[in-house]
Amino acid sequence: MDIFTGIAILLGLAAGFAVLNERLLKLQPGIGLMLLALVMSIGLALIKLFGGFNVLGWETALVDRFDLGETLLHGVLCFMLFSGSMGVRIKNLKENRWIIAALAVASTVIACGLIGVILGYVLALGGIRIGLAYAFVFGALISPTDPIAALAILKRVGLPQRLETIISGESLFNDGVGVVLFTICLAMAEGARDPSVAWAAGLFLRECLGGIALGLVVSLVTHFLLLRTGTYVNQVLITLAAVALGYGVAEAVEVSGPIAMVIAGLVVGNFTLPRMPELETRSLDTFWRGIEGTLDSLLFVMIGLSVVVVHPVEGTHLAFAGLAAVIVCLVARAISVFLPIVGLRAAGILDVKPWGLTRLLTWGGLRGGLALALALSLPDSPAKATIVYMTYVVVAFSILVQGATIGKLFSVRFLKTLVP
Repeated sequence: MDIFTGIAILLGLAAGFAVLNERLLKLQPGIGLMLLALVMSIGLALIKLFGGFNVLGWETALVDRFDLGETLLHGVLCFMLFSGSMGVRIKNLKENRWIIAALAVASTVIACGLIGVILGYVLALGGIRIGLAYAFVFGALISPTDPIAALAILKRVGLPQRLETIISGESLFNDGVGVVLFTICLAMAEGARDPSVAWAAGLFLRECLGGIALGLVVSLVTHFLLLRTGTYVNQVLITLAAVALGYGVAEAVEVSGPIAMVIAGLVVGNFTLPRMPELETRSLDTFWRGIEGTLDSLLFVMIGLSVVVVHPVEGTHLAFAGLAAVIVCLVARAISVFLPIVGLRAAGILDVKPWGLTRLLTWGGLRGGLALALALSLPDSPAKATIVYMTYVVVAFSILVQGATIGKLFSVRFLKTLVP
């Protein structure tokens, strides 16, 4: 399948599913699109199973052509992060800097450790031995809340401004932390490096600090160019080039591309756009909102379709591993969120209701395409099939169950009582 045909099919499916969801299902767009794509995938698989003929050829070719891991990690993610962070106000982040930092770093690290230890033990009890090292790899890729899923779904719940800032800030920053943890855990699992705290800490700091520095450089160049052109097409080209080239440089020099794009988006959104004429700002903002919405739709459709290409695993093992992964991830998320919140409250830095905020952040800690992309990017190993399946189950549960019910479980009145 050539690339033009693949893009045409993806756009057609996304458009059709979007209209069908709007007219019939009336679910939040990301949830509806993923559900319809998933239902179509399962339906085609059943036709193949019971009908005796293969109707999955085009779908498998489509998913293979646009490998989710490569497409997201080296394409969609950089544009989504830049667009999402442009709309976040630095003033709001500064006011909530301690809790955002605690959730983005401490909670992600704690959750990774808890999932690795607990899930490795639980899977071994069920006769599934992926090894402790690969259990930590799964913990690293599934611990961060996904920026795309969180920003696409949670913004529609009607969160108070401060809660939206906290959740958006965490989801924008912790994916970079998660990618770094994933790199460290995978290197150790493959035996490329002996476990070393000094090496892991050095890699972590290089990725994070390097990403921040690169993001500042990209934003300064973008700021300089945008303020010296009044042509809409030039402004679009400058921002697109800044994101694509910036992310490419980040990969070349081995620093965190996600963190770099978040920093670049924050600087452009808070310091560059306010200095541009209002009409130009509105036009550029509309363009990036369109890009964000389109990529959102295509990504959720791709997640739903990707069920046809995951590696086969024995059914009973799949059911047990999937259920165990969902439960362990929820428990680890609750603990990893509760501990920093209690610590900040005890230190007098944060005045919140710990249990209420923990419940919201646990159920609202959505996972999405980033986790699945990291899982699919794993090199071949005996543990890969189980990890991919567990990741898919957790992502599907996160978006279809947690995302669909969060608005019903947490009333606006309750949300307003969580933080002053």
